[in-house]
Amino acid sequence: MRRPRFPQGTGRNPGAGRPEPGRGADRDDGALVVFGGTSDIGLAIAAELLASAPRPVVLVCRAGAPRLPAARRAMLDAGATRVRVIDLDVTDLGAHERAVDEAFADPVGRVIVAFGVLGDQERAWQDADAAVNVFTVNTTAAVSIGVLVAQRLRGQVWATGRRGRIIAISSVAAERVRRSNFVYGASKAGMDGFFTGLREALRPDGIGVLLVRPGFVRSAMTAGRRVALAVDPEQVGRAVARADEAGRELVRVPAVFGPLMAVFTVLPSSLARRLPW
Repeated sequence: MRRPRFPQGTGRNPGAGRPEPGRGADRDDGALVVFGGTSDIGLAIAAELLASAPRPVVLVCRAGAPRLPAARRAMLDAGATRVRVIDLDVTDLGAHERAVDEAFADPVGRVIVAFGVLGDQERAWQDADAAVNVFTVNTTAAVSIGVLVAQRLRGQVWATGRRGRIIAISSVAAERVRRSNFVYGASKAGMDGFFTGLREALRPDGIGVLLVRPGFVRSAMTAGRRVALAVDPEQVGRAVARADEAGRELVRVPAVFGPLMAVFTVLPSSLARRLPW
């Protein structure tokens, strides 16, 4: 991938003179790229964004994924003008640059980072390979894709003036790691912290980062589990679309997690460990 060249030592940046990311500031018809192209949450967000602005969609996932044909149909039904598929196993870190390069073959408006794994939490803290796999997908791969996408978006601003936005799917589990799923929560905390910092790094370029922290989502990844305050992918999609339209930088789904996490994150450990979840 030919990396974008930016002026050095001039105090200029690709976004100079452009408004900061905000309400309606960076809406356009650029392609919608979904890393984790068969993710229930990623597809639900994409469908909501397509409802307000039909555009091309790029699904980045394993080409042989069983759910890919249905994902492609869902995007066309939602209003995608066309759908491209880019083959990528996110654990193959060496293939990330090629996949991002292919994704940016056309102008890009939104990039959704939606891949992730929950893993077997009891196995993960006792089996090094299982723990490393969770972190490879949820943290290392997400950071790698984030860095590459950010640089391509910056290059796009410099070359064409077209800005874009990253929508990164984190979790409320990232806000305070709990015993019940601490390997998953810790992996999401690393990812969450990176995209929080990336948002600030990209602010001068006029490129936004929307961090999404859902609670328990009924999806293929969580099939068979029942948890309080669970939501459907479509609920997440609607909340994210509203947040994107409003230029917000953080959204929790459901919204009740805002006050809940404000309390939980400052709760003394002696009390927090007594909670049943």
